[in-house]
Amino acid sequence: MRRLRRWMAALLAAAAAVSISVSSGLALPAASPFAEFHIGASDSDAPQRTLSIARYRRGTDGRFQLSGTEEQICRLNRVTGDANFFIQTKEENVWVTVDYLTDINGDGIYELLDGGSSPVWEVMDDQGGLAVSQGQTPTLAADQMYILSSELLVQHSQQAVQNRLAGGIHTLDKTLEVSAQPDFPLCMVTLHQAGSVDGQEYEEIFYLQIYEDVLIPFDVSSEDPYYDAVVFCLFRGYFTGTGGGRFSPDAPLTRAQLAQVLWTVSGSPEAEPAIFSDVPEDAWHYPAISWCQQTKLISGLGGNIFAPNSLLTREQMAAVLYRYARHTGSSLRATADMSRFSDLSSVSPWAYGSMQWAATNWIIDVSDGMLLPRKTVTRAELAEALYCYDINLAFQNF
Repeated sequence: MRRLRRWMAALLAAAAAVSISVSSGLALPAASPFAEFHIGASDSDAPQRTLSIARYRRGTDGRFQLSGTEEQICRLNRVTGDANFFIQTKEENVWVTVDYLTDINGDGIYELLDGGSSPVWEVMDDQGGLAVSQGQTPTLAADQMYILSSELLVQHSQQAVQNRLAGGIHTLDKTLEVSAQPDFPLCMVTLHQAGSVDGQEYEEIFYLQIYEDVLIPFDVSSEDPYYDAVVFCLFRGYFTGTGGGRFSPDAPLTRAQLAQVLWTVSGSPEAEPAIFSDVPEDAWHYPAISWCQQTKLISGLGGNIFAPNSLLTREQMAAVLYRYARHTGSSLRATADMSRFSDLSSVSPWAYGSMQWAATNWIIDVSDGMLLPRKTVTRAELAEALYCYDINLAFQNF
């Protein structure tokens, strides 16, 4: 499937940023905050993560050698690429450093450099610029707001990757095999202050991961066949994650979840209240089920029952999406040769037309020559169905 990044970036540029205060103090926090760190972005979250870090130290020959590995439990502040980071100083003698965590060999372990007496981390000046320290560390004035841009962090992160490859100025151990470069930079921003009374240095550490357009769930890889579909649905707001930075692509889909997604896709319209004994008015899916019942996209199962938690099969999803296409005036073209599917006899008679329509428009994946009508639908499969619906049908009215 085609990548969505170019046109999504243009749309996202017009989105309003929301300032979110984030606190994740580590290592000798001061009794009172000496500076505050805020994030302004179209989207952000801060799930708790355990980062595996390989620390490289500079040897006597000037090269970096692996000195050990560690695990760091932290709040990983994930942001979209339009983010800005705001540092509000409270006291004097505050300075800011930035380290870049890379994963050059793609093994999920981040490389962090420790230059010893020759630092490799960068310091921020009072204009929001970044440069490797040359011995004089610039401090920030008290009671001032300073801005650090995600664009600058991405640029310097990419440069850090190049520097750590063979031939770079901070080349890692040559035994480190190089694979694809990481798509999403991971930065460690540290706010420092030397105590005016006790002389102790205090730190506040923030881990930042910068995404291009939307926050990619941890359990969705660019290698997954449904990657583009999930990104598309997250960007459009059709889906949300399942918490902790995850999407749960293999989780089964329920009738209530499908109702909620279609209601969201349609702009969350108001509807006459539905009356089902198993759908209380305070249920999260009540407005969506009411609308789906009113528009006859999803009906009850008889006996005043909706069964919101019942799992959906592929033929059931196809039938609902076929009704949705009819409701929106999209194409109902169904020309697929059904005889080529080895399991055609498994299709319920009531679902034949909608399954033919779904196969024609790739609403369901039939690339292996099977319809699998009774197979339970997953969240990733619904994302793929909506993605294909948008590409093939959303702008066609017949």
